Amino acid sequence: MDDRPYARRRPCEEAAIPGDRLGEPVRTFDGRAAARRRWAWLGLLCAASLALVPAAIVYLRDKVWWVGVPALLLSMGYAAAVGWVVGRDRPRVGGRAVVLHTGGLSIVRRRDEARYTWDELVSVTVSGVKPEPGSPTSWTFTLVADDGRVLRLGDDLPEVRTLGAAVAAEVTARIVPRLLAAVKEGETVRLGPFDLDLDGVEKEGDRLPWDAVDDVAVDNGLVTVHARKGPDLMTMAAQMPDALAFTALCHQVRDLARPS
Repeated sequence: MDDRPYARRRPCEEAAIPGDRLGEPVRTFDGRAAARRRWAWLGLLCAASLALVPAAIVYLRDKVWWVGVPALLLSMGYAAAVGWVVGRDRPRVGGRAVVLHTGGLSIVRRRDEARYTWDELVSVTVSGVKPEPGSPTSWTFTLVADDGRVLRLGDDLPEVRTLGAAVAAEVTARIVPRLLAAVKEGETVRLGPFDLDLDGVEKEGDRLPWDAVDDVAVDNGLVTVHARKGPDLMTMAAQMPDALAFTALCHQVRDLARPS
């Protein structure tokens, strides 16, 4: 999440109750237990590394190489493991949990809780990155609230892809009808680098009328307007807020623009 402290909206021990503006809790994605386990492992590795240093020094001083050298190498290995875990996971103190509700979500960290209804979330950006070939995809979902706050859901949360997909679906379901109504009124709607209206979709001066559009999809990290002939229009999904809303809107406007 962003560096600003959590807004003190409501203590986290106050669970959602019937009539709460977020509705009933549906599912919790709790990264706090994983954070505690990660810190415990880091503590054990650090302790093991430090404990071996005196033994390595003593045995190497006495030229008992067969004990001193392995002790030194193990100490260095444990220290390297600590560095690797910290560099890869960037463990956070305390961790956080996200609770999905029927009407929104709450993000709990320590004793603070940020709470937003679905209507208060105005944008979502999806980013999937493979740190190295063959490794699992690292997912990040960046939410922007109507108060300007930026909320990031990342791999510190379990099953973050499932969580992010659920949030993106709720936000998209609210964005698309509003934008579609604007297009029907003859307005031009801008999403990321794309402009679209009843006549077609455009990116940086390159325009495709709707009858020249074959499909609009998000795939392999790209948002692509596939042309029936000629070059496609595309941009990076990670750099485009509301990419899912854009694809859904394009499909609806294209269907609307087709002659009956």
